[in-house]
Amino acid sequence: MDNQYPRPPLWLLITLLMFCPSAFCIDENGLKSLLETSRIEMKMPGLRAAVRLSDGRIVCAATGFADKESNAPLDNDIGMPGGSTGKTFVAALTMLLIEDGRLSLDDMASKWLGHSSWFSRLPNAREIRVRHLLSHSAGILDYIDTAKFQFSMIGRVIRDGSAYYEPEELIEFVLDKKPLFSPGEGYHYTDAGYLVLGRLIEAVSGKNYYSLLSERILVPQQLDEVHPADKSVLTNIATGYMGGGRNLKKDGRMKFDPRSEWTGGGLVTNPTMLVKFYGALVDELIVTPEGLSSMLESGWQNPESPGTHYGFGLFVYDYGASFGHGGLWPGYRTHVTHFVPSGLTVAVQTNRDGRLDLEALITRIATLILSMPPELEG
Repeated sequence: MDNQYPRPPLWLLITLLMFCPSAFCIDENGLKSLLETSRIEMKMPGLRAAVRLSDGRIVCAATGFADKESNAPLDNDIGMPGGSTGKTFVAALTMLLIEDGRLSLDDMASKWLGHSSWFSRLPNAREIRVRHLLSHSAGILDYIDTAKFQFSMIGRVIRDGSAYYEPEELIEFVLDKKPLFSPGEGYHYTDAGYLVLGRLIEAVSGKNYYSLLSERILVPQQLDEVHPADKSVLTNIATGYMGGGRNLKKDGRMKFDPRSEWTGGGLVTNPTMLVKFYGALVDELIVTPEGLSSMLESGWQNPESPGTHYGFGLFVYDYGASFGHGGLWPGYRTHVTHFVPSGLTVAVQTNRDGRLDLEALITRIATLILSMPPELEG
């Protein structure tokens, strides 16, 4: 991570979170001013953010360009691939199936996927439970970690101009590998594990993942600007930049076909939709309070860093004082964090990838807001 934006002292943020009034004062101009300064210093084409206050109000702002070459300005609505922020949607959907009684956290994955031709070759296949897939604690390598995937992707890009993989093709890269650890006894972030979880969700529900997500979460919560990345050419999205170059070819395709991400993320979104989704989570409009507690409190916890761990689809920070998720897709970076004591949620998104400390930027935004005088009532 870049350290261009050192985080304010942790004690200062915690103090503000605990003792500042809940009626914070922030407007679009104030937020945009901070974003523009950050955008220039961090050399981003475009940068945008949304803040959800404890009373449910959302303030958003955008600065810079959606496309540098045409000077098209970035706004709050145009889509960007959200990368792994989509994993929280996957986890929430899984929890809904559990609340329905159709699935259990302690179900063996083999109960639902044992018939698949590839399943027995998965590391720890007969010991993996649903909770292990949700928390990256199944002991499965990620396909990105393998040289075979890297060479394969380069080959497909050269041959086809864009590399597309079915979920089973990506899972194939981790099959027959030695387990990293026994299930539940470690942590290794793996998109491959969430692809396995996606197939499990479909086996349980009998429905297509994106259709089920729309039915159970997107439509009920009116997240109408969240769309599945299920086409090789995504429409109405900002141009992304990788190493200063455009990520979109003339025909609109990317080197890594966005359809490949699927339940590893697989959603086009914007900061407003992300803070609205997190607001629905904490307001108990999606999963039950018990379900959210399970998402936050579960997962393997390293005794050497007890304040931070990965729950179910969420990174939990500062012993539960905040939680969220980041996302990377070639040409884009996204991060969202909810601060529990204040009820504040902040999401940021840029159309540039690489070394960017978006967590520090979120902390700066939260500190600015929480240090402002409260609005006068009446």
